[in-house]
Amino acid sequence: MSPSRSRRQPLPSRRHRADILKAAGVAAAIVLGTALLIWLLRPGPAGVPATGGVMNRQPRASWLILGALMVGGFVAWFVLRRGSRVRRRRARAVLTISFVVLIICTVGLGLLWPGGLLRHDVAPAAEPAPTTTPTSTPTNPSTPTTTPAATGASGATGSTGTGSTAPAQTNPPR
Repeated sequence: MSPSRSRRQPLPSRRHRADILKAAGVAAAIVLGTALLIWLLRPGPAGVPATGGVMNRQPRASWLILGALMVGGFVAWFVLRRGSRVRRRRARAVLTISFVVLIICTVGLGLLWPGGLLRHDVAPAAEPAPTTTPTSTPTNPSTPTTTPAATGASGATGSTGTGSTAPAQTNPPR
């Protein structure tokens, strides 16, 4: 008989700490990006200027911030991608310097924006509560200018359609 072979099961590969941190960072970025978009794009009341989210109130500034974030993301991807020469050397220093340059360029572009970066809408003043004036009842009820029609033998008032010039009252005065 041949010696028995042990039936070992291969151990499942463990996740590396870098993979877990990368997944957590991507999840956090998705949540923060969604919250930022909701905050930027929330609508204001219809027909009322200068209300709602920042994208509604300050669209130029929002586009500038969005553009700066996109450029920053591209720079980070370019520096941290696989096979990058910069990554092998000194990625932290390159990222720090490039983000500082990006912030300076964004502020400079904001200052030199043609027509001004910010829109200066004035938010509408809060409308005061409408004051209700009580409707006054007339002290002198209106009287018809002509005499009422004669009553018939049945005791009913009104006319048969000829000879009456009195206007019909739909609502008696109160």
